[in-house]
Formats: sequence, C-alpha cells, structure tokens
Amino acid sequence: MFAKEMLEEAAQKIGAAIQETPLKDVSKNAKTAISSTMARFDLVTREEFEIQQQMIEHLCQEIATLRQEIEQLRQ
Repeated sequence: MFAKEMLEEAAQKIGAAIQETPLKDVSKNAKTAISSTMARFDLVTREEFEIQQQMIEHLCQEIATLRQEIEQLRQ
C-alpha cells in the first residue's frame, strides 16, 4: 500500500511539472520527480542485498554449529 501511495505522489508531481513548465522540460522534470520519490524508499542495491544474504546464511550455519556443540555438551 505504501508503494502505491508513493507512485501516486510521483504521478501527481509529474502532472504538476507538465502543467508548470514548457513541454521540452517534461522529461527532465519527470526524472527529477521520480528520483526524489524513489529516494524516499529505503532501497538497497542488489550488491548490498546479496552481501546481507550471504552474511545471514553464514550466521545461520554458525548457529547450527553452536547448537550441535551445546547438544554434545549436554550429553
């Protein structure tokens, strides 16, 4: 729902930009409006996402190892 509201806001900004400026500046204003709206999303790059995913997988493996060690110590 949040993304829908952000996209609607971007569309409104684009519409306002078209009405307030000459047609030749529409592309520039549209890019600016979309960029400013997208900047408000808390996005990460694909590379950052993959790094975080690898870190989580590594931590899950460490947790599994620690659980096995704890189980062995209990016995």
